[in-house]
Amino acid sequence: MNILTASRQWLSSYFQQWADQRTPRATRVKLNQRRIYIVPTGSGFLWLAMVLVIFLVGVNYSNSLAYGLCFFMLSLFLLSILHTWRNLAGITLVARGAEAGHADEFIPVSIACLNERRPRYSIAIGWPETESVLVSFDSDTEQRLVAPAGSRGWFRPGRLRVESIYPLGLCRAWSWVRLDFRSVVYPAPDDRYPLPENDIADDGERSLTASGVDDFAGFRSYQQTDSPAHVFWKGYARTGELLTRQFDQPSGRELWFSMDQVPDGDLEQKLSVLTAWCLQCDKQQYAYGLVLAGQKLDPSTGELHLKGCLEMLALYELGDGMARSGVVNG
Repeated sequence: MNILTASRQWLSSYFQQWADQRTPRATRVKLNQRRIYIVPTGSGFLWLAMVLVIFLVGVNYSNSLAYGLCFFMLSLFLLSILHTWRNLAGITLVARGAEAGHADEFIPVSIACLNERRPRYSIAIGWPETESVLVSFDSDTEQRLVAPAGSRGWFRPGRLRVESIYPLGLCRAWSWVRLDFRSVVYPAPDDRYPLPENDIADDGERSLTASGVDDFAGFRSYQQTDSPAHVFWKGYARTGELLTRQFDQPSGRELWFSMDQVPDGDLEQKLSVLTAWCLQCDKQQYAYGLVLAGQKLDPSTGELHLKGCLEMLALYELGDGMARSGVVNG
């Protein structure tokens, strides 16, 4: 049994390598003869079996009508092969972009389907781990799908499957496509640990935490990103208007995060904890900075700062990732 399992794994790995060599990753892929495969479906095999039975009946009874029906059904099958293949041939798939996401999630992606002035019908597009989308189009179109994020780093989803059984369902034509979306997958946040208190970061600066004793500064209109703890619920009960409490941070308050502040765990677990701390500080609108092995982002706030910190965490110890992401070392 172990030999069979090992053989199956070896064959699967060999096929994966062979398929990857035939389908290199690119932002733009055109489906041609080299990329499209076609085989009969279950209905197609049943159809061929019926053709064989009718042919044997015609031979046994010398029945011309049986011969005619046999050749007619065989002609339909051959035409089905051609039209099923033509339904995919010539389509160009372009990776338009992917939203940022965290590891082990599903990331929304945008794929353009460029047509060659020919109607396309009932084409299923999707990854094996997700539900395929069935589309028909007669001009260039753009589809929104979801893809498995995988591990942190550059977003490199597996092979995208494009298939069709149009028009008769007797044959299935399909192709595997590996698209490069040039996006980043952030570490999965681990919020089991609170923000560190009075720890010293790698650069010798003191990291202070949000203690909840900030000075009250007034109210402002509620925003969707506000913490529920800062919402003025009593006022909402009286007036029906959502307001958020504002607090002034003490002068000089800065939150610094580094790998040494995470209590325990391996590299991936520590990166997940740092990711959760950055998200928590961004939600609370506290200034925070990040120090990772020679890379440094000074304390700041805002969406761009959060993106820079998450990209630094996502591409940590992954070669030349920082240069490609646009994050500048401090």
